[in-house]
Amino acid sequence: YGQDNALVTSFETVLVDPPRAGLDTETCRLVAKYRHVMYISCNPEALLRDLEILSDTHEVLRFAVFDHFPFTRHIECGVLLSRRK
Repeated sequence: YGQDNALVTSFETVLVDPPRAGLDTETCRLVAKYRHVMYISCNPEALLRDLEILSDTHEVLRFAVFDHFPFTRHIECGVLLSRRK
């Protein structure tokens, strides 16, 4: 939101639920500006890639796996991250 990121700095928490491909580079940069990130993912491989990027600025506080589709390979993951001090 604008060059001065006024909208970004007025909130502390962001919720992301990206498509199976995960977050693109620009979105990862934007998300990294928030104090808290709640990340919902349906693709553990894309989640791992994005967490490797976000781990430069954030640490994982909580991680949960949800099996909404028993007897299939599909799972949902929820991750709560907080900015490193």
